[in-house]
Amino acid sequence: MNTLYCAKCGSTDVQIMAWVDANTNEYRGDVNDPLELKDCWCETCKDHAELLTIRLLWNRFAEIPVNNDDEIEEPFLNFEAGTCKFDVWHWFDKRCPHNLYRDLMYIGEK
Repeated sequence: MNTLYCAKCGSTDVQIMAWVDANTNEYRGDVNDPLELKDCWCETCKDHAELLTIRLLWNRFAEIPVNNDDEIEEPFLNFEAGTCKFDVWHWFDKRCPHNLYRDLMYIGEK
């Protein structure tokens, strides 16, 4: 669940800048540094993008209002307002190693 996704569209076709020692070709930096994940590139969006894990995307999705018909009221990733929340759940479920419930929804002890 450490795969990084574009926070705009949800693509994994993303790039991150890295510092490399010019003499040793060793990578210098920390991919887990939040500052390194703010200004990245998404090949799908063709734009600079923030990168997030699936769990952080799920947390952002939790902030999207849903109406009484189970439709999201604001756009999320490539889903337009009016999309059934279950369609978005299926998108998450396909990307979870086990399943959406076990990896992102279940809060209890494992």
